[in-house]
Amino acid sequence: MLRPLGLIAGAGSALVVLFGLAGLVVWSFAGFWGFPDALPVSFDLRSWSRHLPSITGSAATTAVVALLATALALALVIGCLESEYRSGWRLSRRGLWLIYLPLLVPQIAFLPGLQTLLLTLGADRTLGAVVLAHMVFVLPYIFLSLGDPWRAWDSRLGSVAAALGTGPWAVLWRIRLPMLLRPILTAAAVGFAVSVGQYLPTLLVGGGRVPTLTTEAVALASGGDRRAIGAYAVAQTLAVLGPFALALILPALIWRNRKGLHG
Repeated sequence: MLRPLGLIAGAGSALVVLFGLAGLVVWSFAGFWGFPDALPVSFDLRSWSRHLPSITGSAATTAVVALLATALALALVIGCLESEYRSGWRLSRRGLWLIYLPLLVPQIAFLPGLQTLLLTLGADRTLGAVVLAHMVFVLPYIFLSLGDPWRAWDSRLGSVAAALGTGPWAVLWRIRLPMLLRPILTAAAVGFAVSVGQYLPTLLVGGGRVPTLTTEAVALASGGDRRAIGAYAVAQTLAVLGPFALALILPALIWRNRKGLHG
């Protein structure tokens, strides 16, 4: 009984999101749209040509911040999980609470403190400070996404490699990471999407000097130019969907002749 209800609720939510995205796409290409017409009289590229330079700049900043935050968080998570595997000690409940704390506490409750700390250190309003602020929220999601696949990896493969004289680092780089390429890329895509969606950390820590697609889209949302809002929202959506598409395509291309490495 609960399963059909869950499927219906999930499908309904997906349809609402898709209809919303479709409306944004229509607005971004809309020409004159008078009341009570159901659709615009014409479609053109004027809105995109007018806002494309600013969208490109914001998208570049968004990509740099998201890539750096995701790469740093991914390296820390892989290091933590690998250390856990080699030592045989799993993170305690307190350690997990510490990692997931940024997801449980409202951002507005502790971001001013982080901003004050960076201001005291003279590191606020810089790209690096924004990257560190994003990493606080990206790391828990990557740990949550990658933890189970990492622990589910068949450790007997590592034992066989070690018996053949392969060191632990070679096992990691030549066996484990290639086999877990798809989960790693999926976790990275999740982290990238989380970074793209960060508004308060970017605004408070960056002091309004690090414009991203999200900060610009929120600023435009208070105005009345729906075509500009649609263009920025479509660009933001593409920035999130791109990494997930790569996470699906790259493993299939890289390991197309190696069925055992598709997982």
